[in-house]
Amino acid sequence: MGMFSRKKNKINTPFTSRITNSIYIKQIAIHSNNDFTVLKHNLLDGHIMVVDLSPIVRIAKGIQDSGDKQILHNQLQLIKKYCLQHGGNVSKLKESILLITPNENFKLKH
Repeated sequence: MGMFSRKKNKINTPFTSRITNSIYIKQIAIHSNNDFTVLKHNLLDGHIMVVDLSPIVRIAKGIQDSGDKQILHNQLQLIKKYCLQHGGNVSKLKESILLITPNENFKLKH
């Protein structure tokens, strides 16, 4: 081994086949339920996500139907549950901005 070379550590995660060669920190604004699907796919790919919830919060405040509000709440709970099951973290940066890590390879220190 040369002076600047290191051993490459294999990533131990159940989603090794989905993880790309590069891991990114991506930003997404949640405007609808479809954006939750995009968020989940990015987490499956191993990317760290900065999530802006303010658009969906504004929409939810204007919704009179409590069923729609419940759907939004359930989507957030599914993302949180997914992250916690795979060793990831969900942390609040600001009032409506979350930082989400996809697996146990990334830790957030509060």
